[in-house]
Amino acid sequence: MICNECGKEHTSDDIELVFLHPDLVAALPTEIRAAEVQESSDLCILNAERFFIRATLPLPVLQRDEPYSVGVWVELRQPDFERIYELWDDPDQSSEPPFAVSLANAIPTLGDTNGLHAQLRLTGPTTRPQVVLMPSDHALAVEQTFGISIHRAHEYSALASG
Repeated sequence: MICNECGKEHTSDDIELVFLHPDLVAALPTEIRAAEVQESSDLCILNAERFFIRATLPLPVLQRDEPYSVGVWVELRQPDFERIYELWDDPDQSSEPPFAVSLANAIPTLGDTNGLHAQLRLTGPTTRPQVVLMPSDHALAVEQTFGISIHRAHEYSALASG
C-alpha cells in the first residue's frame, strides 16, 4: 500500500516495537542486575519489591484488520503479580477482571510514557496479556483510542530497527 503521508510503500507486516526489559531494569549495571533482579522473558521482580509483567499494547491500524502491537512492560502491585502468576497457565484466565498497572517503558517520540496508568487484561495461557491505557490526552492513549495509520505503524517499526 502506498502511504498517502510519505508516498512510500509500507508493508503491513512490519517488525513490531518490543522492549526486552522494564526501563528501570534495563538501566541497571550488569552486576547489580544479576544480584537484584529475578526475570524471565515474561516476568520480572526487582529487589523483591517491584513487580513487572510483559504485555502487548495494541494500537488499531485504520487501514487493516489487525492492530499494531507494541511489546511493553507494566508495573503492578505484588498481590496482583502473584494472582497473575497463579493464573499463568489457566485456560480460563481471560475471565479474570483487569488489573491496574502503569507502563514501565518510555516509548521514543511520545514524550514520557513511563508511568501511564492502564489496565492489564489476561488473554489466555498462550498469548501475552494486553494493556489498555486509561483515557487521557496523552498521545499514546489517543492513538490507542482512535487508531493509527500504516505510516505511523511503520514509524514505530523504525524505532525497533533503529
